[in-house]
Amino acid sequence: MEHPPVGRSDSGPSRTAGRPDGGAPLHQFDLRGLDVPSGGASILTAPVGVAPLQLGGQTYTVDPPAPEMRLDVVRAANGWHFRLRGQADIVGPCWRCLEAARLPVTVDATEVALAGSDDPELSCLYLTDDTLDVAAWSRDAVAEAMPASVVCAPDCAGLCPTCGANLNLGDCGCVTPEVDARWAALADVAERLGVVDAGIPDSDDPEGLREPPAER
Repeated sequence: MEHPPVGRSDSGPSRTAGRPDGGAPLHQFDLRGLDVPSGGASILTAPVGVAPLQLGGQTYTVDPPAPEMRLDVVRAANGWHFRLRGQADIVGPCWRCLEAARLPVTVDATEVALAGSDDPELSCLYLTDDTLDVAAWSRDAVAEAMPASVVCAPDCAGLCPTCGANLNLGDCGCVTPEVDARWAALADVAERLGVVDAGIPDSDDPEGLREPPAER
């Protein structure tokens, strides 16, 4: 959710217990240390520890483990506006062949917290009293910024549905089973409707094990 900043001042945040010293990763930020008037803003740039993600039973890590993030804090008359930005790589198993995949992720997330509001769009789940859980927010923001599919390469051939061999290394020699003729009518309808994936197996993937192409 995008909300324009109320204003900006050139004063940076005061040093608080929530701001790490000596380059230590930031986890929580104490807003009580900010000397910012209503309508003013502060900017904090610091490494933020991002915990590993669990997706589909697989573990994906962030590289570096504590990427540098920029946190913009704008003080409103009755609350706060936050913006979090940064870049990192997601590292973990490819969804097609299970080999290591590395994908760049760009984070650009916003949160608004207005006192007394019952609107979930104006409430920040990462703000407790005057402490912002930057690490938890960063982890969720990275997860939301991940692509629709995690693959080692756009043309990854995946695994053989018969023997499980990595087809990126070459043909495994397995004979491709013929597709059940009962799917033919549905395949024709899907093609005429322009459906990308109707759950109908093809001759190269009769078991439907490969991940369908992401819609653009």
